[in-house]
Amino acid sequence: MRGPRHTQRRGLLALALGLAVSFGFPPAAPATGTRPAFPGAVGFGKTATGWRGGEVVAVTTLSDSGPGSLRNCAENAGRPRICVFRVAGTITLDTPVMPGSNLYIAGQTAPGSGIQLRNGRSGQSPLVIVNTHDLVVRFLKLRPGPSLRPSPVVDALSIENGRRLYFGNLSLMFATDENFSLHVSSGISADITLERSIVAYGLDNSTHPKGKHSKGALICSKEGTGNECGRVTLWGNLFAHNRDRNPDVNGTGIGPVEVVNNIFYNPVSQFGELYDHTGNLRFVYVGNVALTGPSSGARAAWALEAFEFNKDHGITVIARDNIAARRIDCAQGRPFPVLSPLAWLTQAADPGAPESVSAMPARDVLTRIPRLAGDRIAGRRAPDPLDARVLRSLARCEGRVIDAVEEAGGWPALSGPVQRDSDGDGMTDAWEQERDGLDPWTADDPWALDSRTGLPAIEAYLAELAGDLPPANRPPP
Repeated sequence: MRGPRHTQRRGLLALALGLAVSFGFPPAAPATGTRPAFPGAVGFGKTATGWRGGEVVAVTTLSDSGPGSLRNCAENAGRPRICVFRVAGTITLDTPVMPGSNLYIAGQTAPGSGIQLRNGRSGQSPLVIVNTHDLVVRFLKLRPGPSLRPSPVVDALSIENGRRLYFGNLSLMFATDENFSLHVSSGISADITLERSIVAYGLDNSTHPKGKHSKGALICSKEGTGNECGRVTLWGNLFAHNRDRNPDVNGTGIGPVEVVNNIFYNPVSQFGELYDHTGNLRFVYVGNVALTGPSSGARAAWALEAFEFNKDHGITVIARDNIAARRIDCAQGRPFPVLSPLAWLTQAADPGAPESVSAMPARDVLTRIPRLAGDRIAGRRAPDPLDARVLRSLARCEGRVIDAVEEAGGWPALSGPVQRDSDGDGMTDAWEQERDGLDPWTADDPWALDSRTGLPAIEAYLAELAGDLPPANRPPP
């Protein structure tokens, strides 16, 4: 764990229950005051709905910028908007895309093998999210790779100050800092979900100025004063082949950080690390699986370690039903302690946590989560070679922390047929042809109610393409 980011980050500021059970989601607590962002949305970020009622904008090119680009859609000045994709492939970025508030980036709408973001000349993250609220990002591959010159801020996904943010089914790889970074800078970061994503292959001896720096996730790091950071959910993610920070967590009294039903595999030195730099951390750790692998050393001795540095702050841990084991050649694992001695001393009586999402038993996690994690959609999009490589390494007890993209096979070529939307209303011709009341040759109101689902038509379209709704409501292949 390093100290607060300080000047490294200042430059960025300038720049329904039944369905949930059926499709492998944990039961979610009822939404308060509004429908969740989509059927089956989980965790504290599920109320990210400010994009509703907005325009639907098609991404029609893989260019870095210009008409039809992801940047042109996502940098929306806060106007409610949905970005849908008509193309598949890799977008190479020379500067980061900085999404605005009230936005849904719907990667499930991309044809074929989907959308991959990587860096060209950029020395930052592909997506940099600063002072943003009501943002949903789903089904994308964010894989920056090393910067041309040393840089301390190449994350796969970088967040600095934000509320009501939802990230799902992402593939986060090839960062030289954290793969997932959630920061707070004299502000607030709260009501955030990262779920069903693969967080893997942080590059170790690469272009970070500090040298070896393969990191999984950093939660609630801070700079400045008056910070609040909490109400963060990590559910159903697979972390693999990151040196440490699996995850590294701070927090404040605004609410807990909950880590539920995740798999943490093959760190070099550490699994989870808990700190009191930012404030009073309340940490919920339920139904997780921590497994050593070929890269793991003796330092990976606990699933959770606690470190207290600030006498004015405290750490409270709620831990239940977790598995921690050393595995060699996939033989029966030898258990090791979930909690380090200090983490054990910080435990609180369990009041029925977790608080925003229910947990499946830890014994089921190794079977269920690998079937859900990453940029994949049942019947429509299989894991690409990189996601498949990570999943295979977990199943076979293989793999290692890497220094270069090429050691994992490089960026895969992605493709898919260009999709037709003759009337330009955001929904493809093929989908509209199967829908009563919609005409693929006459622009329809995307916010009119869909007769089949009762959702607005555009939300039914997004949900069905993502596999959020039952098979009877899905479009034909």
